[in-house]
Amino acid sequence: MSRIRTWCIALTLIALVGAAAPSDVEAQRPHTREGFFIGFGLGLGTLGCDDCDEREAGLSGYLKLGGTVNDRVLLGFESSGWTKEESGVTLSQGNASAVVWFYPTAASGFYLKGGLGLATLDLTIEDVGSGDETGAGVTLGLGFDARVGSNFSLTPYGNLVVGNFDGGSTNVVQVGIGLSWH
Repeated sequence: MSRIRTWCIALTLIALVGAAAPSDVEAQRPHTREGFFIGFGLGLGTLGCDDCDEREAGLSGYLKLGGTVNDRVLLGFESSGWTKEESGVTLSQGNASAVVWFYPTAASGFYLKGGLGLATLDLTIEDVGSGDETGAGVTLGLGFDARVGSNFSLTPYGNLVVGNFDGGSTNVVQVGIGLSWH
């Protein structure tokens, strides 16, 4: 578990350093945000819950799309998910949220985001069956759009995705790399 925590911290630090230090590529390709945007990302996620002793690591990712309000604010939809399969047992958590992305400086690719929506939790046991719950979801995150083309960015990110259900709550910490088109 300490190896996963180390990777999460390292990727978050990379995103923060990238946000603080604009590159030569960014100087050549300014951060213009207008019109429609779309993106997706993949990475590592760890799931924790109210009664869990340890976090479980699994595959995690997101899909986002929306529109630009101005050069510092984007509004849209984001669907994120986490899953782990082991010995015929699959556990998955997903969130679908309305999200606001905020860029503190219009000329930078660094952003903060927050959103509210629905969360799902699904447990499937091979040859036995499955069950799921739906509840309220919250998405918080940060990232950096490293512009590599006129409308294309590589986006390291870190997210916290929370699901609140009748029986308790779950949280997923995601880190990874995304692709974004503005």
